[in-house]
Amino acid sequence: MLSFLFPPICPLCAKELLDKGEHICKSCSKKQIFIKEPTCYSCGKPMKNHEKEYCSDCRQHPKNFERGMGLCIYQKPVTNSLAAIKYKNERKFAKYYLEEIQKRKYRDLLQLKIDVIIPVPIHRKKRRKRGFNQAEIFANGIAEMLNKPMYTKIVERIHDTKPQKQLNPGERKSNLKKAFRGNLKEYQRAGMPKRVLLVDDIYTTGSTAEAVTVALKQLGIREVYVFCLACALVFALNLGFSYYKFSEFKAQNGVILQAKILQNYEKTNAKGKIYRVLKLKTQ
Repeated sequence: MLSFLFPPICPLCAKELLDKGEHICKSCSKKQIFIKEPTCYSCGKPMKNHEKEYCSDCRQHPKNFERGMGLCIYQKPVTNSLAAIKYKNERKFAKYYLEEIQKRKYRDLLQLKIDVIIPVPIHRKKRRKRGFNQAEIFANGIAEMLNKPMYTKIVERIHDTKPQKQLNPGERKSNLKKAFRGNLKEYQRAGMPKRVLLVDDIYTTGSTAEAVTVALKQLGIREVYVFCLACALVFALNLGFSYYKFSEFKAQNGVILQAKILQNYEKTNAKGKIYRVLKLKTQ
């Protein structure tokens, strides 16, 4: 009766599942949503070039955390699914992602030999409004998976910053400057762990992971590893005097042929337009 009133839906596209036993719909099952090798050895983003260890961003801006790892590529339908968890309280979708982490990333996570798991915190205002921290849901699931403790108060978000998705990379870094603070008492209460796994839902430029890592290492934590549910495929290009951020691109032999502009770094009215881009290498 309950299944009739509340039929199961696909955790990726939210469409009704017609066949019993399905976890996702047939359409979504055909989409390549998972990150595959080669990946950047630093941040974990997928790369085109098998010969390089680091992506262009990590080569230009080395990270303070030891290594990053991701499950999915941050593109549709994953973008809509994670947004539904965060903004529409579709927390039931998290079960699908945790099952996939168990299936695809468990061994890699186990090899990190971490002491504790810490979710990226959100500001108390956002938590009151939303009712939960989406990163905490995934961190708790991974903690149970690895049989490791999760701590939510070792690092705090002390400033309610602007949403990162509205900012360019430079603005993201300054936006998060001093946004996080380590809690020494909570760190000591946790036994002063030295190797931690930091969990978040989305990784784009890495500004959030970097800011939290700095706060954690100031406490005395030696190694910070980062796990995110989805890593964004984002590329910057200098077109004249403006910088653009691309996604939903079409590529051939490592060259972007067509890309959708998601944001102009100088905030012109170019958002949403389609541009032809020739000889732009992705890595």
